[in-house]
Amino acid sequence: MRRNNTIYAMTIIAMMIGIMFLMGFTPLGTIPAGVLTITLLGIPVAIVCCLFGPWMGALIGAIWGTISLIQGLTGLDPSGPILWEYSPIGLVVTCYLPRILTGLIAGATYNLNRRWDKKGYLSAVISSALVSLLNTALFMTSYCLFFFSSPAVQDSAKALGQSTGWNTLNPFIFIIAAIGWNFLAEFLVNAIAGSACAYGVKTAAEKLGFESPFTKKKEQEDK
Repeated sequence: MRRNNTIYAMTIIAMMIGIMFLMGFTPLGTIPAGVLTITLLGIPVAIVCCLFGPWMGALIGAIWGTISLIQGLTGLDPSGPILWEYSPIGLVVTCYLPRILTGLIAGATYNLNRRWDKKGYLSAVISSALVSLLNTALFMTSYCLFFFSSPAVQDSAKALGQSTGWNTLNPFIFIIAAIGWNFLAEFLVNAIAGSACAYGVKTAAEKLGFESPFTKKKEQEDK
């Protein structure tokens, strides 16, 4: 059974990684919503966090960071080459660290909440919402720490200030103005869709007798 659990885990994780690369490099990873663009990459991350806990969450977060870095270095993200020229270390840290921490914290939060949430749906909602919230908060914090003083970001901040009338030369106000309604839309979509997918896959696996090989036996018995 242990071997079957490992095969099950490897299969799901490999599928999620494949879906992430497909989303990252094709239009399938975004939903146009008027003037907004909703990113769906947080959904497979939330699924892995809920199914396999914090360490696999950190791993899938690192995959997310790799996709983000490739997008930046290849110019799929137009700001990537500019940020790389200003601070290569800053770009690498900003791509990886927020996503790794997001997966780690969301996975740990799911395991903690399952101690009282026996069915697991509320735990999945909370962790899926955390993926979107933490990724945005940690990414923008790292972005401002490394790049807010760069000429390109200062120009963007001034332009954003002129269009909104806000003092976007203040980094906190800049973050709020920059994420705008996109964050709220992504938060809702990822929380709802991510939790539904994670709960569905988790429930199906439990009915088939599969368990995460990354969860300690004591934690399984607590459920």
